[in-house]
Amino acid sequence: MTGYRTDRASLAEADSGARDPWLGTLEQVFPDGVRWPWTNGTEPDGAPQVAVHEFHRESLAARTARHFTAGVLRTWSMDDVSDDAALAVCELVTNALRHGLRHQAIHPVPVRLLMFRSARALLCMVTDPSSAAPVLREPDYVSETGRGLQVVAGVSRMWGWTPLRPMGKAVWAGFTAECSGSLR
Repeated sequence: MTGYRTDRASLAEADSGARDPWLGTLEQVFPDGVRWPWTNGTEPDGAPQVAVHEFHRESLAARTARHFTAGVLRTWSMDDVSDDAALAVCELVTNALRHGLRHQAIHPVPVRLLMFRSARALLCMVTDPSSAAPVLREPDYVSETGRGLQVVAGVSRMWGWTPLRPMGKAVWAGFTAECSGSLR
């Protein structure tokens, strides 16, 4: 699925006190009672586990995002989905830094990687201060850039984006564990 827009909102886990802002962002993207659409209505149950990392204009942000994601997923015993999730996160963080911080205000807002885990599902979300919608482009086989969302769509069960209040957007990719125990 490509470009699913949730429009309801026109290497460490966070502690319980710091979780509330991140759960508030999750609530904007998937309001209370709305199941994660790639899980066939079976997830999440209860409050998910949360991991957060912030990025500014860093030259090694994509590498940092991959390492952070792999470390968190190793801690969460989700090794089977680690490669796909790390690749999706790398693309989402790169896009957010390249496009989401293009017109920064005087008081810069960081790009944030938020990862939410429930029993069998993983949601990787990247927020940035831009309200511009992500654009899924047809691959240009000559260009060196422009394939990021194609990659995200290819490795995740579903991806989408949501405008956030009071500003910005969240672009996300969802992954689930299959009944057989393998993850995707």
